[in-house]
This record gives sequence, C-alpha cells and structure tokens, in this order.
Amino acid sequence: MSFIQPPVRIRIFFALPLLMGTGIARAHGEGLPDPGSWWREWNTQPMLLLMLAAVWGFYTRGALAVWSQAGVGRGIPTARAAAFGAGMAVLFLALVSPLDAMSAVLSSAHMVQHMLLMMVAAPLLAYGAPVPAFIWALPARWRQPLAPWIRRAEGWYAPGYRVWQPLAVWGLYALALWVWHMPALYQAALRDRLVHDAQHLVFLLTSLLFWGVLLDPLRRLRMSRGAGVLYLFTTCLHASALGIFLALSPRVWYVDYGATAPLWNLAPLEDQQLAGMIMWIPGCLLYALAATWLFALWLRETEDASTLPGEAEALPGSAAAGGWAAAVTVCEGGEP
Repeated sequence: MSFIQPPVRIRIFFALPLLMGTGIARAHGEGLPDPGSWWREWNTQPMLLLMLAAVWGFYTRGALAVWSQAGVGRGIPTARAAAFGAGMAVLFLALVSPLDAMSAVLSSAHMVQHMLLMMVAAPLLAYGAPVPAFIWALPARWRQPLAPWIRRAEGWYAPGYRVWQPLAVWGLYALALWVWHMPALYQAALRDRLVHDAQHLVFLLTSLLFWGVLLDPLRRLRMSRGAGVLYLFTTCLHASALGIFLALSPRVWYVDYGATAPLWNLAPLEDQQLAGMIMWIPGCLLYALAATWLFALWLRETEDASTLPGEAEALPGSAAAGGWAAAVTVCEGGEP
C-alpha cells in the first residue's frame, strides 16, 4: 500500500497547542493574583507543561501513523482527533492559564477549574479514543510484547464488566467529588501545591473513567442507553446536592479565602455561594444535556430495531471494529 502523507494543515493543527503553550508560558508572573495583574499569572511548572506536551505529542504521533497508512480520517476519525485536541486545550485552560492562579484566591474560580476538568476536558479526552493512537505511537518492535497484555485486559474488562463496573465507577466519581470538597482536604489543597496537584489528578482520572464508561470509543464496554441516562441523572442529583449545600450554607467552609476574596469585592460567603451556584446550575445542566442526548439516541434506536449498535471504527489492518481486537492486531504486526 502506498504511503499517504497527511496534509500540511493536519500537521499544523496538531502543532498549534504546543506552539501556543510555548509562547504563553513566558508570561507567567509570581505570587497570588490581584485585580490588576491576574492575567499575567500563568502556571509554568516544567513538569506540568512537559506532561501536557508529551501526551499531545504521543497522540499526534499515533494519529499521523494511522493516517499515513490508511488515509486521513480512517482508523482514528478526524472528529475524535479534534475532540482529543479540544480536551487538551481545555486542560491547558484549566491548569496553565491564569484560572489556575485565580483558584487560589476565589472559591468560585476554583469551582470553574474543577468543572472544566471533570465535565468538559474529561469527556472530550475519553471520546478522543486515545488508546489506539497511543499504541500506534509506539515503535513497531515495542508493540508485539503488548499483545498478550491487551488480550488479558480484554478478558478482564469486556464480557461481564468484571473490572469496568459502571456502578463502581459511579461511586468512585461521587466519592472523589464529595471527599475533595470537604473543608480539611480542600484547605490542604489550597496550602500545598503537591496536594493541589493530587486533587486535580484524582478529579481527572476518575472523570475519565466516569465518561469512558458512558462514551467508550472502543465499543466493548459501553453501558446501555437507558442505564446511561440513569447514570447521569443520579450524578446530577448528588452533584447538585453538594452545590446546594455550598450555596445555602450559613457559614464559610473554606476559611483561607477569607483573606483573598475581599480583594475582589466579594465577601467570603458570597464567593462560596457563587461557587455552589456554579456547581448546582451550570454543572447540573451539563449532565442533563448529556442525559437528554443519550435518551434521544435510545428512542431512535428503539424505534428502528434494525439499527446496528454502532459502526466499526477499525484501525488499519485486518482487525474489525472491536477496539481491543484492533489493538491486538496492531501489536502483533498487522498492517493494511
């Protein structure tokens, strides 16, 4: 099969986040932001920037490798690549932009940051189907040893949800949300950068699991549409309850904001109420919109009994639609 070179505009598209990150990183200031300088407070932790660049670069390498063999948009659809790119951009906004510094002085800004991580970046990244791209990013000689591990993972994950239990993932997501918003841990995250980073990592990983069960781009682990609606509806209920508690509480939960919120013409309790409202209304709305979309798909599929559950999205090679099966074929040296 002839080698298909991805168009230059595709390569530019993949390079933009790295170029943007390199330029903006130089604008970082020091200390807590104030109303006159907040826009200069970019987070330039080298490890964070390196990790974001590595993940994006690895996905790019894998997607371009697939498209070089099969053609642009085949194997890894451009819509999924665009979703992954958008998810990385949202991660950059949440973790590198001045929003990260603002989270140290305003509870409401911190809540926006958490919502971006858990309810915007995570579903976009999960929908982006990173596993096939990451496998194709590996050198060919490294793929073959992975095949037995992927077959083992298929056996543990797919047939009976022995590991990938939607109820367990739902509980883990809820636990992370509630525990990290308890005053003791939340205040520890405000005072210690390492704890703050751990908080964000837990939020992101549990959210990737939460949305991965729902969206499942590999099409082997996805729950039914009806169960997905219930999954989202119950999450909306408990997340809204936490937001209501924050918004209607007569006392300040996070006392560290008492010294910083007034600089922004907000009383600490007003700032907390705003944070609670952000979790309660916009947050619940996002869950509701996702549940409505699933419900519409459920009705459409129910009305048309002949509709197949999903079209194949095979990687280049002889493997068919099953994402894990395609990954095994890639690791075992399958080529177009």
